[in-house]
Amino acid sequence: MPESDDARPAAGPRRPAPESTGPDTAPTAAPDPGPDGGPDPDGSPPWTRRAAAALARGARDRVVLVGAALVLVSLALKIVVLRSAYFIEDDFLFVADAGASDLTVTYLTDLHKGHLMPGAKLLAYVQTAIAPYHWGLTAGVMLAFQAGAAAAVFRLLWVVFGRRWAIIAPLAVYLFSPLTIPVLAWWSAALNAVPFQLAMALALLWTVRHLRTGEGRYGWWAAGAVVLGMAFSVKGLFLPPFLFAVAAAFLVPGRFPRVVWRTLDRDMPFWVGMALLSVGHGLLYLSRQDTAEGEGAGVPRGDTALSMVRRMLGETFPAGAVGGPGEWGPVTPAGGLLNPSATVVAAAWAVLLAVVLGSLLLRRRSWRAWALLAGYLVVVDILPTLVARGRYQDVIGYDPRYVADAAMVFALCLAFAYLPAREERDVYRRRVPSGRVRTAAAAGTAATLAFTLAGGYSTYAFADTLSGDRVRWYLDTVRGSLREVPAEAGIYPTPVPDDIVLPWNGARRLSSHVLSPLAAPGVAERIRDPEPAAAALVFNDAGYLVGARPAEGSAFFGPAEDEECITTFGGEAVWPVESLGGPTMVLAIAYSAETETEVNAVVGEAWEATRLPAAPDGGVWYLPLAGAGNRLLLHTDAEALCMRWVTYGELVPETDGDPWAENAAGEDSGDGGSGADNGGGEDSGDGGAGGDGGNAEADADG
Repeated sequence: MPESDDARPAAGPRRPAPESTGPDTAPTAAPDPGPDGGPDPDGSPPWTRRAAAALARGARDRVVLVGAALVLVSLALKIVVLRSAYFIEDDFLFVADAGASDLTVTYLTDLHKGHLMPGAKLLAYVQTAIAPYHWGLTAGVMLAFQAGAAAAVFRLLWVVFGRRWAIIAPLAVYLFSPLTIPVLAWWSAALNAVPFQLAMALALLWTVRHLRTGEGRYGWWAAGAVVLGMAFSVKGLFLPPFLFAVAAAFLVPGRFPRVVWRTLDRDMPFWVGMALLSVGHGLLYLSRQDTAEGEGAGVPRGDTALSMVRRMLGETFPAGAVGGPGEWGPVTPAGGLLNPSATVVAAAWAVLLAVVLGSLLLRRRSWRAWALLAGYLVVVDILPTLVARGRYQDVIGYDPRYVADAAMVFALCLAFAYLPAREERDVYRRRVPSGRVRTAAAAGTAATLAFTLAGGYSTYAFADTLSGDRVRWYLDTVRGSLREVPAEAGIYPTPVPDDIVLPWNGARRLSSHVLSPLAAPGVAERIRDPEPAAAALVFNDAGYLVGARPAEGSAFFGPAEDEECITTFGGEAVWPVESLGGPTMVLAIAYSAETETEVNAVVGEAWEATRLPAAPDGGVWYLPLAGAGNRLLLHTDAEALCMRWVTYGELVPETDGDPWAENAAGEDSGDGGSGADNGGGEDSGDGGAGGDGGNAEADADG
């Protein structure tokens, strides 16, 4: 494979030099100025003329046209995936946290499940402020990042290796790699990985430019790209070392290991600045570990860690790197995992070994490319994953999102293994006859086409494992339920369904946290911070806002036998309860009173005071009481208030599905149904039936 004609050594003094002609490269000669040496007569500035000239050249260049077509086809496949995807699991936590927080440094730098990602949290905050849970906006932003990464990789290959047809192969390997697809379909994962891919490509591009020309602006741009990567992913910590490794391996002439010092010495200020970025990012990450709440770094379990490494390096990455797996499984809420069959794994390793051996026979420095890839996989992908997830299930090894960024590194290393960078001289072991060059070109074209088809099929197959319709329907139902909320009703928290947010997320999966961003500002505050009310509403598992009743097992207290009102001692009543506390705990009092009456309620360290409205004919009052303890104390005016019954515990929906459908069914059967209005508030005198002042199941309609 012949070397590019415009290659030049990088040793010695550097000066700005023209790049090989490309789709967006200005011509060597200065463009003709306008009549006064400034803008054209039409008023356009010089940069618009350069951009127009670059576009005109690109439209006539077949390499550019083929590369652009591949980018567009890959984006079309990703649109297919995004149309099938929707919000899942951690996505809800990002939106909920953004909706409940002010835009502060603390919010941006708090760790999310061990991740320092201020850029991602800022993006989530902005999107939530514009349109919470809007999948079109969310998918569009991620697709824009992916398009930017694709264009940046194309430009990087062009700049590093020059204009040649051979750069189409590594470009296709990145664009159609199935490793990059699952991470794109899961927004909370895409917030880390997709902007990081863009940052990596830009950092490499501008580092190459800086090392070749010595121009300070490219150094600053490269530093900005590194900061961009650090803002979205903790893997950004490793970007400066990776840039240095690429430079020492292929961009600075010299034999290993002397080339390492030479690379550092000739651009010492640049590399010192990069090292400071890594150190600063690492110190910031360590300083915020206390915000991880037990979900950050941890010591991996030996057997789990070994199994994860075997699966990730031995099966997941090889199969995805060559376009597999074809079929995905097992299927999780985030889509299928990459658990390839033994046949696919064997075929993948055979292809990879052939590619590596072929490069070693052809090119002297190709071993550096594969060493770079292996080092990246171990240091950047495997070790952080083990520290963060190595104490959990080893099935994580089949999740390709942990090695999604390695798809770009694999494509770049593939290019370095076969193609000379412009700095390199005498790179091939022997001169290849022109006939064999044509044969190799045909074989490379066929292999590129085969990979593109395999990767495209795997991408399309992954889209079939996504099922966002249920969650989309749930959120649409919640939106509809929040359009008209009675002003007198309290909206109390309940856990959202398991397929929305998993149970182990604790209080973060409550409706008060997850669903409040969907409401108008006034209603959102009522959901986020419920107040005492005469009626109780909760969200059921179908997303409808319906009437509430005490959950089974709630503490229930009624009057003594033959008594109408609960007996108090000087207006004070005390009952035993078992409360772990939390925002789901609600006190309900069925009562009658001629005038407004004050009640003080105490559980543990929680003390709440509320005023019960006058209710001569009876009413029910709900009061959030989040205390943890084993005793409930109420104090009121015994002469002014008659308490018919009291419950304390969580609230659950009266209606499990569509309340309107159940009401219609009830009317057809003649029983009228119970509706969603809490019931029992008007006729609460029988609420104490069976209650003797002790604990019993709360099964009262009131």
